[in-house]
Amino acid sequence: MTVTQQPPTAADWWVTADQSLTLVGRHTGAARGAPDLLATLSEIAEARRATDAALGAAVQALLGSGRSWDEIATALGLPDAETARRTTAPALEDARRALDERIGHP
Repeated sequence: MTVTQQPPTAADWWVTADQSLTLVGRHTGAARGAPDLLATLSEIAEARRATDAALGAAVQALLGSGRSWDEIATALGLPDAETARRTTAPALEDARRALDERIGHP
């Protein structure tokens, strides 16, 4: 039997965004209690990566729910859809990696 992988749904992306935001909270909390500045820096970097994944997942969820790039650009305070696409491209890649990790894809 062959299993065909379905594309992620908007709900898949929202769960990924939520899990990434949970990581943001953990890392920002750990940064506050870190024993030294290097440990604080490390936690801030992890929080930033998780924030980027959450942003990308939220964008994917919105697109999957029928929202337009123009609406996303407005929500992000960007001038147009093309700028939104360029600006969020790295976050979209981070979100894809986070989703793949979450659902067990290599």
